[in-house]
Amino acid sequence: MKDDIFLINVQIGGLRLPLRIARKDEELYRIAEKLLVKQMDSFQRKYNQHSTEDILILVAYQLAVMVSKQEFADDIVPLAEKIQSLDNELKALLNKE
Repeated sequence: MKDDIFLINVQIGGLRLPLRIARKDEELYRIAEKLLVKQMDSFQRKYNQHSTEDILILVAYQLAVMVSKQEFADDIVPLAEKIQSLDNELKALLNKE
């Protein structure tokens, strides 16, 4: 199973990071790299007087907010499905009478 792990290099903020990852996760890492670079470029244009470290902090915070929103949405989905199910049952009961 050693073939399932391989080395990729990502470039973020001028830093080259060699990472050993599962081959099945390569696309995920590449997408994450592109997202991070895109966000950094956007913040660097907007806040060009700030250091790269400051920009990375802003990007990290923005990405943490995005993850938090997704986790919150994921938590609500089962509740929304249950409410929809109960609503359907109530409608069915009311239509019988």
